[in-house]
Amino acid sequence: MEDRRSSSPSHAVVKLFRHVNRATNRAVAELELSGEQAHVLRALWEMGAVTIGQLQRELALSSATLTGALDRMEKAELVRRVPAPGDRRASLIEARVPAKRRDKIIATVDASDEACFAVLTPAEKKELIRLLAKCTAALEAAEVTR
Repeated sequence: MEDRRSSSPSHAVVKLFRHVNRATNRAVAELELSGEQAHVLRALWEMGAVTIGQLQRELALSSATLTGALDRMEKAELVRRVPAPGDRRASLIEARVPAKRRDKIIATVDASDEACFAVLTPAEKKELIRLLAKCTAALEAAEVTR
């Protein structure tokens, strides 16, 4: 019988995600963050203040998962919800982390990322990102058409 795990891209991606997620969680634990919180903050720092929907699409998180994470982050004063200009029903999420702590979080996540993928050459990393982005774009496009 064929070992489908060794030939399944989805199995390989999920397994890699679990390992990378655990490594990120360990790395940012000393900063009193979860890996998920660090990635939410990173997205906000790079995108600026965004709606929950935009953040949800960027991070591919369910509404319930993201709302729960944002509630905990707001309680810890890592983010805040502010009214969206021109739309009283919507709010924007913005990061509230001081610059010094932000720089420490970014450096920690970058170091963890580098350690997780140290076995790859720069060209291989670039190709991996390209291939993953290609698959992600196709899946996102398929979701839109449903």
